[in-house]
Amino acid sequence: MNVPDGINEEEAYKVIMRVAKRLAPKYVFATYEVEDIEQEAFLIGVAGLEKYDKSRPLENFMYTHINNRLKTFKRDNYYRLDYGSAAQKIQDRKKSLLEPINLDALYNICTPNNTDIEAQLNEILQLIDEKLPPGLRRDYLKLKHNAPLPKGRKAIIVSTIKKIVNGENDEEG
Repeated sequence: MNVPDGINEEEAYKVIMRVAKRLAPKYVFATYEVEDIEQEAFLIGVAGLEKYDKSRPLENFMYTHINNRLKTFKRDNYYRLDYGSAAQKIQDRKKSLLEPINLDALYNICTPNNTDIEAQLNEILQLIDEKLPPGLRRDYLKLKHNAPLPKGRKAIIVSTIKKIVNGENDEEG
């Protein structure tokens, strides 16, 4: 343990353990027990000794440092066990928004005589304009011009455009 000058190792150990025991019950979640969180808090406290400012009392510094790091620990390691719930479906929708559109699929729907990239993109936009359902047109135009759009509506538009581009939305046949 790298202890700053003016504090002995035993005092620092006691302060860190006291703060860890006080904060641990507040951050128990999922499969983590109180003892697991205490251990994590102790390790966070030991690592935080390097940043300790001697102008503050050690216990106050440790409380703030460990509390903030435990919040981050819980946020980064928390997961839901209830797969298939509405919350999981929302998470899946968010993940699908992050997946890039397959550009090869975009270029495959263009006619072969359009070799210029701008012409191909114009042809794609024209195809989307033709096949987009009328109820989505207003939101599509907002999206096209980078206007604010609720995430749910954006997800619907992106999903519909993917279907159009991949040829899955051919209802006019």
